[in-house]
Amino acid sequence: MATSDALESLNGLVVPLATKPLLLPNVAVAELVGYRLSQPATQGPEWFLGWTTWRDQLVPLIDPERLLGQASSTDSAAQPRTLVLNALGGRSGLQFIGMRIWAIPRSRKVIRGEIETRGEGSDFVLQEVSVGEDTNTMLIPDLLAVEQALADTGLLRA
Repeated sequence: MATSDALESLNGLVVPLATKPLLLPNVAVAELVGYRLSQPATQGPEWFLGWTTWRDQLVPLIDPERLLGQASSTDSAAQPRTLVLNALGGRSGLQFIGMRIWAIPRSRKVIRGEIETRGEGSDFVLQEVSVGEDTNTMLIPDLLAVEQALADTGLLRA
């Protein structure tokens, strides 16, 4: 891929949630794995589920629907999965964040100029957008705010 192509498009991932899906850049995602809650939360906010083990390390696991105030999309037939994200803030004890999701994300190429603002950001959301011909609103999460909220809980291990 030529450098100019890289500046004109971004490979993203649309993560289905109950109300509005997330739109993440591929580079934020480490891996999609089976769901396993290794240590359930005994304290902390309701969106903090506890810890999952991924590649021999404990990773904090969150429920993005609760975090964003959406109704749960839990389907009795659906199997949850863990979307492991790269932590971006450089905090000690936080290299990855796990998100419990209920559907398989899909790849989406975003071309410069086809992303349109649909609403204001809010807690944990940088921007509400639509992409191209799709008029459905997606949320670009504020991953640094999520990391800060995890740090503020006092539950992270140094």
